[in-house]
Parts: sequence; C-alpha cells; structure tokens
Amino acid sequence: MELLAAALAGFAVAALTAPVGVSGAVLLLPVQLGALGMHGPQVSATNLLYNVVATPLGIARLARSARGNGAEMLTVTAAAVPCAVAGAAVRVTWLADPLLFRALLGVILLGTGLRLLFPSRTAPDAGRPGVARGGRGLLAGAAGGAALLGAAVGIGGGSLLAPLLIGVAGWLTARAAVVALTTTFTTSVVGLTAYAVFDGVGFGAAPAAPDWDTGLALGAGGALGSLAGIVLSRRVGEQPLRFLLGALVCLTGAVYLVGLLR
Repeated sequence: MELLAAALAGFAVAALTAPVGVSGAVLLLPVQLGALGMHGPQVSATNLLYNVVATPLGIARLARSARGNGAEMLTVTAAAVPCAVAGAAVRVTWLADPLLFRALLGVILLGTGLRLLFPSRTAPDAGRPGVARGGRGLLAGAAGGAALLGAAVGIGGGSLLAPLLIGVAGWLTARAAVVALTTTFTTSVVGLTAYAVFDGVGFGAAPAAPDWDTGLALGAGGALGSLAGIVLSRRVGEQPLRFLLGALVCLTGAVYLVGLLR
C-alpha cells in the first residue's frame, strides 16, 4: 500500500510540475517527511533516486536541442561531481539536525514558489552568443553551488541553476533547460552513490541509504506523471498551473518556517 501511495504521489507531483519546468523532487520532500513518515538523510537520498528514474525522460525530450551545448554540459557535469559528494557529506553531518534541514527546506520551497509566481524574464540581448554562453568559470561555479545544495537537500540542483542562467546570465530558456537538467541528473547519480557509500561505511547520521523501493515507486510514478503533465498543460494552459503550483509551494514553505517558531 505504501508503494502504491508513493507511485501515486510521484505521478501527481510530476503531472503538476513538469509542465512548468520544475523538478517534482521539490514537492516530494514534504510528502516523504509527512505522508510517508520518512526521516533523516534517507529522505534526501530517496529523493535523488526519484530524480535518477524520472529525469532521463526529460533529457530524451530535450536531446535534439542539446546540439551546440556539449561544452556547457561537460562543464556543469565536471563541476557537479565533487560538489554532489560534498553536499551529501554536509547532509549526513551538519544538516542531520532536523530543525536545520526543515529551515533550509522551507526557504527553498518559498523561493521556488515565488519564482513560479513571478518568473524571471530573459534579458533582451540573450540571443547574442557572448551573453548566452557566459564564462565557463562562472558557469562551473554556479553549477557547483547548485549541485552542493541540491545533493544536500535532495532536489538535484537544476531548479536552482536555471533561474540564475535565465534571469541573471540572460540565457534562453531552452538552452538553460538542457544544462540545468544535466546538472540535476549528474548530481542525483553522484549524490545517490555518495549516500549509499556513507551509509555502508557508517559515516554521519543514519539511515543515509535511500529507501530503494519507495524511491523507485516515486520515480516510476513521476515518469508517467510527466507524460500526463504534457496533456494537462495543453488542456489547462501553463499559466494557471504555474500559479496554482506557485501558491501551493509558497504555502508549504511558509508552514515549515512558521512551524520552526513554535
């Protein structure tokens, strides 16, 4: 019954988030902490497992637009690998404190919700090659930071990187999506491996290894949900879904932060 509930949760979340370009991993964290009763670093590891299963479908959909982005994809991959390991290490040590983790999660949820309600606008000169490409060093630094935080929390990092590329660096949305999704997938694979190794050697708080059954059920539901999201967005439109999801995520983040004050 729990696996069915996990699959349904992954399906529902992905159906809402995929049409507006947000990783379902962001909303699945509260589901795991609340409805599924999971706790500790295992929550983050299981969320990364969801990304590993659900993300390849999105990468396949964007494969055609990846032409010409090979150098950027290699840059973010190289930056994400060590930072994902560091993020997992931070989670099983410093962020093992549930209050600190919930505070960070609340801030991320609130920020994600506000970004959905007030999306970044692409800079007018984003089509120029110099602006669209940006510096390799800055891209690596941004991807590394997103990977570290994404692995620690369990969201992958692409949803943190994309707004920076679009709103600050002036990248076109399609170009940013390919690079951000590459960051999410790399961070999730490496971070998931790091959590499993840490759990195996007894480093940091336990449990750190993912709940494999739950994570696979979430991912399978998410993969199907992303397909349903395409149909849903065609019938309802992206803007109503963006507003609904933004309000829901903001409310969830606010509840977490207010709960810490009690």
